[in-house]
Amino acid sequence: MKRILCTLLLLFILFSACPISAYAQVIEEELTDGIVYTINSKTGEVIIKGNGEISDYSTSPFLYLNGDIKSVLIESGILKIGARLFRNCTSLEKISISDTVTQIDNTAFDGCKGIKEFSVDIENEVYSSFDGILYSKDLSKLIKYPSAKNDERFATLKNTTTICKNSFKGSVNLKTVVLSSETVNIEENFENLGISLECENELPNPDSTHYHEPIYKTVYPTCSEYGYIEVTCRTCDEKIINKYICPTKHKYTEKITPATTESNGHIVTVCIVCGHIKEDKIINKIESASLDYSSVVYDNHQFSPNVNVVDSNGKSLVQNVDYIYSLPLGRKSVGIYNYDITYFGNYKGTSRLLLFIYPQSPIFNKIILRKTGAELCWNKISAQCDGYEIQYSTVSNFMSDNRYVTVNNKNAKSLKLQNLKSKTRYYFRIRSFKNVTESNVFYSQWSRTGTAKML
Repeated sequence: MKRILCTLLLLFILFSACPISAYAQVIEEELTDGIVYTINSKTGEVIIKGNGEISDYSTSPFLYLNGDIKSVLIESGILKIGARLFRNCTSLEKISISDTVTQIDNTAFDGCKGIKEFSVDIENEVYSSFDGILYSKDLSKLIKYPSAKNDERFATLKNTTTICKNSFKGSVNLKTVVLSSETVNIEENFENLGISLECENELPNPDSTHYHEPIYKTVYPTCSEYGYIEVTCRTCDEKIINKYICPTKHKYTEKITPATTESNGHIVTVCIVCGHIKEDKIINKIESASLDYSSVVYDNHQFSPNVNVVDSNGKSLVQNVDYIYSLPLGRKSVGIYNYDITYFGNYKGTSRLLLFIYPQSPIFNKIILRKTGAELCWNKISAQCDGYEIQYSTVSNFMSDNRYVTVNNKNAKSLKLQNLKSKTRYYFRIRSFKNVTESNVFYSQWSRTGTAKML
């Protein structure tokens, strides 16, 4: 018994010690109201999605996963990254920040010693990233330097006037920061961090008797690349980058691949300059097209059933927006009428719906028994009728011993049947027909069955 208990205890300890990636792949949890996160334990990617602000924390909600998280994607809709959100997530290497984030607490990444890169969506109007470093939009404030960036020496940009508090906290490899003449507001305590500061030399001038003649060149930004102002000396060709220019916004257009009856379509919002895809929205395929009713009996009125089209998600398509259809002429006489649907806009293709108008059914008036047969009488059909077909049998369900008689006279009201077996019960029914074309005959429904026992 003791051996069994020891074995179970050992298995419990082994499974408890296993990282989450050993037995799970994707976990989804609520972070706060309206905001959830998923973690793929196989890749180490965390995706945070929803709408609203992520609250401040005293202890990171990801602490129990800190060895599994490799990257974080904060999707559009998130407004704020709260205090200590990723504190001590030591394996975190990359943070991608969406366009909607407007607040980032300066303690959000405390203790994240493995960060190599920040990436900010180009559409973000508050923050930007340059060379993997987190800045304000115009690069004037350096907000967070990646703690695991490989460089031992870093020079601030001409754009940067302020180095924010905690921006270099936890840097592993950095030893020296070179300040440009524009970087004048230093909120970080570099002395406590063991990082030395140096001041940048002005435009190189090895010969004190030589005076530079600057030539300015502007390289304009695109929606994916920074621009810059380049200064070159006309005499000695010495060159420096004077100031970077933030990328422009994407120029989006919609490219539509229409849905069909066979496949889904797509509305892709894509930048016409760099090809960046902002959104890929699925257009559900056309699931079915139908009429309110597809078969009716002639009644001397014009029939106009409605057309109904739905997609694979059950959504109704809109006439004159998603499709049009041709209304067939007539729709009063016996025959077939084609409703041809043409899809357009977000949809493509055609469908054909059929409306069938059938003749009216005759009704038996009476059955008159004769010595060698019977006379069948019925109410004639006054319109849309070319004749009648009579079926009779000794079996009530007409499944065997069947005989048919065709009456090619629309005005006929009776028919005498001869040579019926005496003392035998017969079953009779009748239907009308209309010759729509030479090869297309429309029949009405069968009348109610009449029965009689022969004399």
